[in-house]
Amino acid sequence: MYIILALTLHVSNSSNVAAQLPPGGFSSAVISTEYKEAVGLTFSKDGNDMFVWERTGKVWVVNNNQKQLLLDISPEVGSWHDHGMLGFALHPQFETNGFFYVLYVVDRHYLMTAGTASYKPATNEYFTATIGRLTQYTATKTGNIFSVDPASRKILIGQSRTTGIPILSKTHGVGTLLFGSDGTLLISTGDGASPSSADVGSASESYYSRALADGIITPLHDVGSLRSQMLESLNGKILRIDPLTGEGIASNPFYEPSNPNSVRSRIWALGLRNPFRVTLKPGTGSIDRIAANPGVLYVGDVGWNTWEEINVVTKPGMNFGWPIFEGLEAQEIYSNTKTSNPYTPNPLFLTNNCSQQYFTFQDLIKQTTASGVVSFKNPCDNSQSLPASVQTFIHSRPIIDWKHGTGPSRTGIFNGEAAAMINIGASGSPVTGPQFGGSSSTGGVFYTGNDFPPEYKNTYFHGDYGLGWIRNISLTGDDKPVSVKNFISTGASVVSMATHPTLGGLFYIHLGIDGAEIRRIYYGASRPPVPVATMDKFYGPSPLQVQFTGSNSTDPENSALTYEWNFGDGTAVSTLANPTHTFIAPAGIPAKYIITLKVTNNKGISAVNNTLFVSVNNTPQRLPSQAR
Repeated sequence: MYIILALTLHVSNSSNVAAQLPPGGFSSAVISTEYKEAVGLTFSKDGNDMFVWERTGKVWVVNNNQKQLLLDISPEVGSWHDHGMLGFALHPQFETNGFFYVLYVVDRHYLMTAGTASYKPATNEYFTATIGRLTQYTATKTGNIFSVDPASRKILIGQSRTTGIPILSKTHGVGTLLFGSDGTLLISTGDGASPSSADVGSASESYYSRALADGIITPLHDVGSLRSQMLESLNGKILRIDPLTGEGIASNPFYEPSNPNSVRSRIWALGLRNPFRVTLKPGTGSIDRIAANPGVLYVGDVGWNTWEEINVVTKPGMNFGWPIFEGLEAQEIYSNTKTSNPYTPNPLFLTNNCSQQYFTFQDLIKQTTASGVVSFKNPCDNSQSLPASVQTFIHSRPIIDWKHGTGPSRTGIFNGEAAAMINIGASGSPVTGPQFGGSSSTGGVFYTGNDFPPEYKNTYFHGDYGLGWIRNISLTGDDKPVSVKNFISTGASVVSMATHPTLGGLFYIHLGIDGAEIRRIYYGASRPPVPVATMDKFYGPSPLQVQFTGSNSTDPENSALTYEWNFGDGTAVSTLANPTHTFIAPAGIPAKYIITLKVTNNKGISAVNNTLFVSVNNTPQRLPSQAR
């Protein structure tokens, strides 16, 4: 399934607060609705700054509830369907060097014409072949104010259309940026193939022909989703690079000393379809990049027709199987559609009637076994093993998968030597919990704070965008799931999660039909206030004077509240509890304004209500939330 554009199909209205309820004792509060297409958030090490990025190409910094624009590269970013600026990361020494990184799809018009007389900043070219790009910038902080020197821009991946991450479809492009414990930069990428068919190359609905003409891919790479299995393609991978040079790391599994910038040199893991969000398990990894241990990575990989996955990367070179495997088992169509890997010549070709010039991708990966021993035989002579020069793989299974719709949800076991699976919660299952389904495995975050009950410490929260749930997963020290619990059952269309480095809590972005909400989950006494906003009219001709009432807002601990009204028309905010505001629009031109009330208690905890809107010069349909 898709992630971002799926919101137009099956997500709840962003004002549907009741649908996003966590368990008893917890509270959920909207802390911001100021970002229409926010897709990620993170914090500085001290927690004083929150960074929010929008897929349109903007990065914001929030300090003391004041937001400022850090970066705007929207003319360069291709923000269409699932694409845009989806990844952002701060360098581990950001406080001293100011380095930060953005990962995005490049607008094709910009890619092809920037720097020439043909370039027009207001022109976009969407739904056609382009690339993903990784770029570094340097920020300087004076007091609480950040500035970015445009001259600090440095492209690390995608300097040209032939060196970027191929984008040949409306989805499955770029994903997450994060730093390993060893200071290496990790990048997740999608397969760049068509989601509509079994794409083994030249899928009519993909942009392959334009990509071939432009050199974005070569004819050898026209294998669709199977680029995820190709060590010569950036698609469907987790890459690991030096954040200063963009070169691969010498301890990467396929590193080529003579060419550290090669695709092989940069690959850390492969066999992924759409690894939208990746998180580092706290307390794992080495500080020495030569140790080949940047830490344990938890990956939400969005499935195709049947299964969603949570994958765990614990060592170099792991292959998660896509598209030959989906979930815990073989993907029937792809596993039976034998497709040649043109980089793996068969030495038996034209001997003893062998007509297979290259090994197929299906020849090169096998399902795991209990012993981990798998044999790879030459399809032209079963008595001969594949040559040692040909890279082979054992399928690394997800720790949990779940089926589209109502499930089932499963985990992997073995039946003797053979790989098998068992439903979560079934008799004999190593994982307890209720059954569930879904349709878009987004990703998650580990909770390490102290403000939630002790049983949540060092557990993993994971979201499914399609069905809008968040679940809590307990694991063993070696990353085997023990239990899965419901946390939020529906309505949370999550595109990013985070925890605050000092305050704890669970923060997430809900991206709904009406835009993005940044929400925070609290527990116990530190509960947020409840903003209640009403008005005496919601439509009429310009100028339209409206009386707003916020004094019915409450705080669970009866503390005093402060108010901040944003009227959505570019005028100054009001700090009155019950302000009057006049909306002015050009005569005869309908205009709609979304009104936001933010209330804050004496502990500095805020919550937002954005359920009101005013229509000027128009008579809208009355919504239930505005009926009296």
